[in-house]
Amino acid sequence: MMYRTKVMVIYVFGLFMTVIDGTMVNVALPTLANEFGVPTTDMEWVAVGYLLALAAMIPAAGWLGDRFGTKRMFVTALAVFVATSMLCGISQTLNQLVAFRVLQGLGGGLLAPIGGAMLYRAFPMEDRAKAAIGVLSVTVIAPAIGPMLGGILVDTTSWRWIFFINGPIGALAVALAILWLRESTQDKAGRFDAAGFVLSAASVTILLYTLSIAPESGWLSAKTLTFGTVGVICLISLLVIELRIAEPILALRLFKDDLFRKINVSASMTYAGFFGMIFVLPLYMQSLRGYSAFESGLVQSPQAVGVFVVSNLLGRRLYRVIGPRRLMVVGITLTSAVTCAYALADLDTPMSVVGALSGARGLSVGLVFVSIQTAAYATTSLPDTGRATSLFNTQRQIAYASGVALAATVIAAQLPGVDDALPASERLDAYQAGFLAVGLIMVPAVVVAWFINDDDVAATRGIEASLVSVAAGTRVDEPS
Repeated sequence: MMYRTKVMVIYVFGLFMTVIDGTMVNVALPTLANEFGVPTTDMEWVAVGYLLALAAMIPAAGWLGDRFGTKRMFVTALAVFVATSMLCGISQTLNQLVAFRVLQGLGGGLLAPIGGAMLYRAFPMEDRAKAAIGVLSVTVIAPAIGPMLGGILVDTTSWRWIFFINGPIGALAVALAILWLRESTQDKAGRFDAAGFVLSAASVTILLYTLSIAPESGWLSAKTLTFGTVGVICLISLLVIELRIAEPILALRLFKDDLFRKINVSASMTYAGFFGMIFVLPLYMQSLRGYSAFESGLVQSPQAVGVFVVSNLLGRRLYRVIGPRRLMVVGITLTSAVTCAYALADLDTPMSVVGALSGARGLSVGLVFVSIQTAAYATTSLPDTGRATSLFNTQRQIAYASGVALAATVIAAQLPGVDDALPASERLDAYQAGFLAVGLIMVPAVVVAWFINDDDVAATRGIEASLVSVAAGTRVDEPS
């Protein structure tokens, strides 16, 4: 087996566990509330605590991997994630579970950026589409099967198995990582930027927390404004410090790269709409239509199938022939249109129709994800890959929270002062508005994607950069 294939297998193992874990836990929250004898509203920290800890560690991942070695840090993060999963499974109180979930998030926050850096360093430019396909198979399929698997485990065994299931999978991943991975460090990792780490962790976690409480508390409430203000102050302080020091923990200078900047901006809006939809659809299916968590997950599964089909059968070939600019423009446009089409669903829309829309959405967004994952680091040097993946994953986490916050806010705005006791017919408009909002948020991404220069990614397509007329005012770049 080639080394790059070994890296992909190990990275897929780690990424799969972190992605599927969150979706399974969300399904189990009502059961956990009954188990610990607390209101359902008190359970939010089981999910939020994990996400905030995960987000806090992502900015530091690039430096840690460069300084101490990607293999050492990946194995350590994987071992921490697995060990704390077991601790979550044996928790006897809510406080214990929340504490262990925070520790689990610290490990999980390192896996995606460090694993991503290993993956893209292992694959040559012309084969990065293969790496992108492997990542896509996890990031899309895991959220689709997570609710179904979580529902089965909770209904047939115990909620504890949503954590215990990480044991055998994680143990195998740790063993393979120790046996297969090669150590890699960077000579220019630099000194640890303590101020940058504290401010990045504080700004990201506080802003994510603000986004999570704003829909329920109100965007103009004292609580939301207080946390939001503190988060913005931390963010501004972070930007000032990181742009002035020679060795920042967040390499914001990478945003000077035209391709990296445009891919990140376009991807952020696309991810916001994608994850916002993953939030709205289960609410529509379960809270409004009365379907089970398993059925809700089942109706989302065609999306995973669509992405898998496009990425594995067509994605790499289309990327090489057409290039990311047109694929992203067409893919995002179609994804936005299909997502908005959910707004036409009512209380009598058959599951088959909802499932068909999910399949169409998967076929559309698959074009986008292949392009994003393949092209994102095309002009990033190998030494900078670790820092670049940290920046990319930090933005993706913020985009995820932003999409969910947008959807929740729109739905809440249509349902002022009411709850699920209101007849479904009177709540339908709110969910339709939520679908429309997460569809429209992707529209600006089309505009940004339009200005991506395909010549910048020529190396990832296995071709030479085309000659561009100087008279047209377009620069000619050599492939990285």
